[in-house]
Amino acid sequence: MQRPEVQLLENAFSEFSKASDSMISHYGMLENQIKNLKMELEQKNAALERASEYLYTVLNSLPVGVVVLNGRSVVFANKNAEELIPEGIVGNLSSTADKTGEIRSGIGRYRWKTEALGNGFEGNYVVAIEDVTEIERMKEHVERDERLRAMGEMAARISHEIKNPLGSMELFLSMLIAGKMRVKDRKYVEYILFGVKTIDRIINNILSYTRPKELSLKEGALRAVVSDTLEFMSISTEVRNIDLQFAPASDGTALFDPDMIKLVIMNLISNAMDAVGLNGRIKVDIRENERYGVIVVSDNGPGMTEELRRSIFNPFFTTKDKGMGLGLFIVYNIVKAHGGSIEVESEEGSGSSFLIYIPKERLTVL
Repeated sequence: MQRPEVQLLENAFSEFSKASDSMISHYGMLENQIKNLKMELEQKNAALERASEYLYTVLNSLPVGVVVLNGRSVVFANKNAEELIPEGIVGNLSSTADKTGEIRSGIGRYRWKTEALGNGFEGNYVVAIEDVTEIERMKEHVERDERLRAMGEMAARISHEIKNPLGSMELFLSMLIAGKMRVKDRKYVEYILFGVKTIDRIINNILSYTRPKELSLKEGALRAVVSDTLEFMSISTEVRNIDLQFAPASDGTALFDPDMIKLVIMNLISNAMDAVGLNGRIKVDIRENERYGVIVVSDNGPGMTEELRRSIFNPFFTTKDKGMGLGLFIVYNIVKAHGGSIEVESEEGSGSSFLIYIPKERLTVL
C-alpha cells in the first residue's frame, strides 16, 4: 500500500476515534439529562398525585354532593354525591337550562347549582347538590309552631270574649226560669238555656285544647300502651274489614303520659280508618333511637297534597263533612307538651305516615 493512502487511512481512523469519543461523551451527558428528567418527572407525578389526593380529600369532606357531567354521563362524583343523593336526580338536571333550583325525591329535598367548565373541559359542567331535607323540616316545624301558637292564642281570646256575654245570658235565663211564667214559655227558656250551656261547653273544650296539657309522666315502654289502644280500636277496624297490623321493631322506651298517648293513637287510627275506607290497611310500628321512642302510624290511603300536609294540624281545619277539625290539633299539642315532635310523610296516591317522637328524658317545652 502506498504511503499517502496509509496516512489518509490513519487520519480517517483518528477522526473516527475522536468522533466516537465525542459521541460517547455526549451520550453520557444525554443519559444524565434523561436520568434527571426522569427523576424530575417522577417528582412532578408524585406532587400531582399528592395534589390529586388532597383535592379528592377536600371534595369528599364537603357537606354537599359534587358531580361532574358530560351530557348525561357522570365523569366524577364525590363521596357525598354517591352516598346521599338518590339515583336519577343528577340525570334529570342535564336537560335543564336553569343554573339553580330545588328538587324533591320522595321525602328528600335537594338544592342544586350548576356551572359550565372551560379551559379545555368544554362540554363538561359541575353540579353541586345539597341535601336540605332536615333544614326544610326544621324550618317547617318552626313555622308550624309559630302559626299554631298564634292560632291558639286567637282562639283563646275569641273564646274568652264569647264566654262573657254567655255567662250573663245564662244568669238572666236562670232568673227567668226561677220566676213565674207559663209552662210553654218556661220550656222555650229551658231550650235557650240548654243551647247556651252547650256553647259554653264547646268553648271550654276549645280553651282546654289551646292550653298546655297537664301531664302525668311515667318512664316505660310505648309498646304496652300502643298494644292496649290498638286492641280497643280493633273492633272498629274489623267492622270495616281494615287490616290493622302491629309489628313493633322495639319496645320504644320513653317518658310519657299513658292516657294522653292513648288519645294520640286513637285520633291517628281514626283518621287513618277514614282515609283507607273499607278493606284498607293500617300499620303501626314502634322504633327508638338514643333520644326518642318513635310511634309510626302508616296507611295505604290516597295520601295528601303538599298544601294539605302543611295544614292538617291547624285548629278547625278538616276535610270531613262532620267534625270540628280539632283531632290533629289535640294530637299536636299533646306531643309538644311531652317535648316531642310529630312529622308527616305523605305523597298524593302513596298513603301517609305519621311519626311521633317522644323523648326518653324530660325536655323543656317552650
